[in-house]
Amino acid sequence: MLFVVFAVLCLLTTGCMTRYDVGVTSYLADDVPFPTASKDTKIAVVTGSYPEEPLLEKEVKRKIEYLVAQRGYGIGSVEEADYILSAFFAIDDGTTKTGTRAVHHSGGTSRTQIYTSSGQWATATTRHPGYTTYQPYSYTYFARYLGINLYERDRWVRSREEDSADAIAWRARTVSSGSSSDLRSAIDYLLVPTFERFGEDTGKRKRIALREGDKRVKELRESYRQQPLR
Repeated sequence: MLFVVFAVLCLLTTGCMTRYDVGVTSYLADDVPFPTASKDTKIAVVTGSYPEEPLLEKEVKRKIEYLVAQRGYGIGSVEEADYILSAFFAIDDGTTKTGTRAVHHSGGTSRTQIYTSSGQWATATTRHPGYTTYQPYSYTYFARYLGINLYERDRWVRSREEDSADAIAWRARTVSSGSSSDLRSAIDYLLVPTFERFGEDTGKRKRIALREGDKRVKELRESYRQQPLR
């Protein structure tokens, strides 16, 4: 509901169309150790998306690898890694809301000259009450989602598929909504605040606001462009 309200305010006012309001919730397991930062600790990254877009999945994979390496870890294949980081990101088809909003118009005063019965001119003041009109509005907002699970690989290999949750060391769920349906652009604004809490247990949903062109997002995009293709 928070994100719906925010979308209404943004679309009915000015100055916030370039803001990403993001919610991050992360969890840290008690019984699966979170890896200590070391280049010798290898993390393999796998990605999925909805709607499915293989090339965007590869792009996001490389961005996540950069964010993981930036935090002191090594990057490896699924076969050689100590941990597997699974990331799934998605956007819905959009929800359209319509309604009306009240616009109040303040009253005023008017003055006229009248000729009195005594043969003199006088000024008459008339006060006009305010009034309210109702303006229709319509807007469409899109919900964006990023889910990340960090698995200890050995436990993940030993577990059956239905028990894979027992291998999770850390997980995060990040959500946002807004007027843009461009997931390729929006995903960076979900990745940055998520990995700023890598290895943390937030205890509750943390709300973060990022402006379009945030310097951390710019750094992430620049690093992606500079990475050699593998």
